[in-house]
Amino acid sequence: MTSRVPRIKELKLTAALYASRPGVIDHVRAAGKLPPAISMGGGDVGLRLLIKYRGADIDLTPDEELVYDAIVREGRWPGGRAILVNPEFKAEETK
Repeated sequence: MTSRVPRIKELKLTAALYASRPGVIDHVRAAGKLPPAISMGGGDVGLRLLIKYRGADIDLTPDEELVYDAIVREGRWPGGRAILVNPEFKAEETK
């Protein structure tokens, strides 16, 4: 499996998820960078709810924008990242 470059939509969703985690925004404000690690337990549910209520192409809040900028600047995802999959994808298409 090869790694692919994340799309802007995915980076924005990742930033929103990170921003929802306790202490992340405060850390980015204080240190100017992401924490070394971000606990994302339940992140898959959080991503589904985020997309359900805000869509897959979101406008970021100011706090989420801070986190987004840190992700782009550092080029890392200390809590993993959102990956959007085509909803029409079927497993047999890969065979």
